[in-house]
Amino acid sequence: MTGPDDGRPLRVHFYASLAHPQGTYFRFHNLAVGLTRLGHRVTVYAADHNFRSHSRWETRDGVRYHVLAESQFVRLFGHNCDLLTVLRRAARQSPACDVAHLFQPFPSAAAAWLRADARVRFYDWDDLWTGGLMRGPVHRWRDLWPRWCVRYLEPRLPRWADRVTVVGGFLADRARQAGARDVSVIYNGVWPVAYLDRVEARRQLGLQSGALYAGFMGRTADELPWCFDALAENRDRHPALRLAVCGAPEQLLQDLPPAVRERVDYLGQLTPEQTRAFAAALDLGLLPLADNPFNLSRFPIKFSEHLATGVPLLCSTVGETGRLAPLFPWAIPAGTTRAEWVRAFGEAVERVARGDAPRADTRLFGEHLSWDGLSRRLADSYRSALAATHD
Repeated sequence: MTGPDDGRPLRVHFYASLAHPQGTYFRFHNLAVGLTRLGHRVTVYAADHNFRSHSRWETRDGVRYHVLAESQFVRLFGHNCDLLTVLRRAARQSPACDVAHLFQPFPSAAAAWLRADARVRFYDWDDLWTGGLMRGPVHRWRDLWPRWCVRYLEPRLPRWADRVTVVGGFLADRARQAGARDVSVIYNGVWPVAYLDRVEARRQLGLQSGALYAGFMGRTADELPWCFDALAENRDRHPALRLAVCGAPEQLLQDLPPAVRERVDYLGQLTPEQTRAFAAALDLGLLPLADNPFNLSRFPIKFSEHLATGVPLLCSTVGETGRLAPLFPWAIPAGTTRAEWVRAFGEAVERVARGDAPRADTRLFGEHLSWDGLSRRLADSYRSALAATHD
């Protein structure tokens, strides 16, 4: 292979633990699409959690995927940590590449990444798992085994990589403390798309045309009760106020008082296309985040998805969203606690109701949070790491 700065397309291999559209999939897939559009040759090596499926090659949005079906032992070891899948993926020799990039600290992908014939290795850290996503007591072997695997890998992968990509400053600091040689911050973004107007978006989703809608979307719903509290606090002052919810488990609505429940429109699980309509249908987007290690570590994709519509977003000032919110006038800060959230919600609804909501700047948004720009930043990080191997 020739030198890293000759302008030629790079051969990039992504190693992921899952192949279905959920969570980190939207990060690595969109970065793979962006790199491909820049002319680089990207292949994603991933696993299908359905052990009854077949291993296969696929092309998704122009990106080549090799998907290996997990074994039936996932019922014993859990997804991403099945020992037979780890061995099968490690044994499969992929072609030589310039960059091998691992996403998430699971052995299913990590073993293949470590064996990759690559000039540089990148590790992407986009969530805190031990003490973050993985917290609280568990007792079943199927739950304990993944925790042990992640607890071993998560603090070691940063120093095993030539460079670490992260979603924000909290994990950048953690990566350096864990021995990372170099760190690049790559946010979660969105693709520029034409959004439906509010009237059509509400018609498609079956929402009330004349209501004042605040909306929560996402599966990570620990703070959804904050939104219910805020709705209860403000429903008498604003008879048209309603709360739209998608993605969160429906059981979270079961114990709501009838007077609050009747103001909630629950839309269940939506496709990515429908979530864009959902965001466009709102008068106020909602992103509540408690001040804890998990939320300090993450960069919610819905932060970008809401802001891209130009609809005002009420967001907690926790972690990277707290650092970025001041850049965007239509991101309304809501503090870090439940009480601050409820108070800020009431103030934001008052502004929206009287037509005083902050205006969006799409050019400013695109500069910081478009997948186009983020993919270029990632490609620059690859070339920088490759150049360092020649120093």
